[in-house]
Amino acid sequence: MSNFEVTEPILNSPFEAPKEHWWIVEGEVPERRPGRRFAHYFYRDPRSAAKGSAEADVGTMIELKLVTRTRERLNAWRTAGYSGASRTTLELLAYWSREGRRQPLFFAQREAVESVIFLAEARPDYLQGIHVPRDEPSEEKKADGHSAFVRYACKMATGSGKSTVM
Repeated sequence: MSNFEVTEPILNSPFEAPKEHWWIVEGEVPERRPGRRFAHYFYRDPRSAAKGSAEADVGTMIELKLVTRTRERLNAWRTAGYSGASRTTLELLAYWSREGRRQPLFFAQREAVESVIFLAEARPDYLQGIHVPRDEPSEEKKADGHSAFVRYACKMATGSGKSTVM
């Protein structure tokens, strides 16, 4: 086994918030770290070396600060009992997370739904500094009477239950 492989890839229950993660950097021994990995992606200039070549550039890590901030505030909102959420929303959240549910939701599924609800219903103090830009139509569409709207989307991993969330 290469010393760049992890011996225990699965560290967390799919039903609970991540408690630890592997920090993997190409060419270095993977490091087991506490807590959830911060949201990020790697930008690779499309003009750099072709994929699969020995000279392929891993890219530059870009932190998704809005996602990290939203996760932190969502957690605080959840801990505070979803302050500001409607009665119907509270009933749905309780129903979805009830004890004895035949197929309990994965943490990622609950968090995706909670994220959209949070952005729509949380008190303004939780949303301070969190701004989701409006999706602006083209000038041609505006001339036809179309207007901007807010689009919420939750990125979820393969096999994490996107269909159930929808």
